[in-house]
Amino acid sequence: MTKERASRKSFPKINGLLVKLRELSMSDAEDISNLMSYNISKSLWQIPYPYTVENASNFINSSNRDFESQKAVNFAIEYKNNPEGESPLVGIISLKNIDLNKKKAIVGYWIGELYWGKGIATESVALVITYAFSMLGLEEICAYVFSENKASIRVLEKNGMIKKEELNELNKMSGTYQRTTIYVIKRTSNLDKL
Repeated sequence: MTKERASRKSFPKINGLLVKLRELSMSDAEDISNLMSYNISKSLWQIPYPYTVENASNFINSSNRDFESQKAVNFAIEYKNNPEGESPLVGIISLKNIDLNKKKAIVGYWIGELYWGKGIATESVALVITYAFSMLGLEEICAYVFSENKASIRVLEKNGMIKKEELNELNKMSGTYQRTTIYVIKRTSNLDKL
C-alpha cells in the first residue's frame, strides 16, 4: 500500500469545499513572493524576508525534485472563493521529511495574510492529513509550530493533533532561541475521519 501508491508519477490534486490543492508551477513564483510577508516569514523556520521571485523559483524546483524522490509533497493552495481575475493561489502546504519505512512525515503550511481567518489552513491541513494516511499509508504526522503562534496551534488542534512536547531551539534565520511546540496525530486516532 505504501510504496506502490506513493510512487505514482502524477502529482495528486485534492479538492475541498474551500480549497483546491495542486502542484506548484513556475507561474506561481511571483504570487508566492508577493504573498510572503514579514508576518508570515517570522513564523516559519528558515524562510528569508524579503522572499524574492528567485527564492520562490528555487523552492518550486526543489519541490519537483522532492516529489520525484518521495521526500516531500508541496501543494499550492488555491482558494475557491477568490474573485475572478484575482490569483487563486493563497499559500502552500507541505508534507515534508516523508519516511515511507517509518510511515511518518511532517506537515507545514502558510497562508497569505489577506486570507487569514477564513478556514483555509484548517481545511488544507485536514485534506493533507487524510491524503497522508489514506494514499501514502503513513501512520504519524507531526507539526512544528512556534509556541507564540496561537492561530496555527488552533488549526492543528482543530484537526485532532495533540501537543507532544516543547523545545527551545536555535532559529538560524534570526539567530535567537525560540520555543517550538511539536504536535502529532496518529492514523489510529484519525480512522473515523477516513
